[in-house]
Amino acid sequence: MRVLHVMPYIPFTISGAPVRDYNIIKKLSEKKIESQIICNYYNDNKFDNSMYNITQLEKELNGKIYTREIPDLSALKKIKTVLLDGMYPPFYRYNSPINIKTIESVLKKSNFDIIHAQHTIEAAPVIQAASNSHFEGAKVITLHNVDHLNFIRQINHQKSLLMRFAHKRVVSGFKAYELNILNEFDHIFVVSEVDRDIYISYGISKDKINVVPNGVNCDFYKIEIIENDMKLVHPNLLFMGNLTYPPNEFGIKNYLEHVHPLIKKKFQSIKLYIMGKNCPNWLNDYSKTDNSVEIIGFVEDVRPYISNSDVCIAPLMSGSGTRLKILEYMAMSKPVVSTTIGAEGLEISDNKDILIADEWPKFASLIISLLEDEELSSRIGMNARKLVEARYDWKKLTETQINVYKKLIAYNSSPN
Repeated sequence: MRVLHVMPYIPFTISGAPVRDYNIIKKLSEKKIESQIICNYYNDNKFDNSMYNITQLEKELNGKIYTREIPDLSALKKIKTVLLDGMYPPFYRYNSPINIKTIESVLKKSNFDIIHAQHTIEAAPVIQAASNSHFEGAKVITLHNVDHLNFIRQINHQKSLLMRFAHKRVVSGFKAYELNILNEFDHIFVVSEVDRDIYISYGISKDKINVVPNGVNCDFYKIEIIENDMKLVHPNLLFMGNLTYPPNEFGIKNYLEHVHPLIKKKFQSIKLYIMGKNCPNWLNDYSKTDNSVEIIGFVEDVRPYISNSDVCIAPLMSGSGTRLKILEYMAMSKPVVSTTIGAEGLEISDNKDILIADEWPKFASLIISLLEDEELSSRIGMNARKLVEARYDWKKLTETQINVYKKLIAYNSSPN
């Protein structure tokens, strides 16, 4: 079986969607499924490409990687796309001749059974390239979020009236585009039952959608294998996330405004560690005026920090899909306090393997209860580890995807 994966980033072990794709492709390889990958390679100062050793990645994933750079749209084209077309600019950016031709050229090199797109921004170019190439295999897509819902949830977080208008302007076009393009695919993967139910409510056949949740490598995140020599201040809290992703930035901003002052009143020596790429200037400035907040930035291995944390937080009030960081916290037996949206899509039980609050005073009180009650903290953390072992280990999750692949190939090869 040969699968061509098309994605807007390099699959890697840093954070978010690239981690998911890295682990799934690696597990596919272990099952003797050949994968080749087309991914975007950024060429600007916002991204550090030096961390990516493509040759090494090809060995780890046992597959050829084709990189292409898709230039961003000019400011004028973005404005036109929003105002005149009512469309989300990245859809136009990725549905470009360079992307389509790259996909076509790779399709012609090998006899692929499946082409698998990641995210709706890769949907249209995959469909067009498959058509141009007379591709006869199955067309599959993974939706890491309900994209238009994610967009809607971010509207009220926009400070600028212009940005709020822009978000509202594209919402209706965004939703129609998303649903129309999905009809062109033979099968759809989503990351949660919540997302599946949403798409079914829009008329997509339930037989066309399977859930493959985000997961975690439980062997890699065993707390007992981590060297525990890191010197972190205690008591402490940990937040992880790429801060260019608006829900993460909005989440930590809300936490600092509404929750952290309450925690500091109770624990004068509390330390909040914030870990992730692309810390915004306002947050760097904030940490300089509040010594209880420390910006760690990007680290290659998050495990020592999680291992040495007391409570992990996910104060998200927007976004969609599921949060990999919560699974990483839980895999290392750490107690997590999250909002409902932060923990959305995970099959979890409040007050058993996680603590949930949507009002900031309650969010603060749950953190305080974990810091004060060692037995409660240990119980929540141990239950969390058991949960991810049972439901969210990549070894188990990849089986669903493989079974769908096999059914699609069998259907395509059967006589009409």
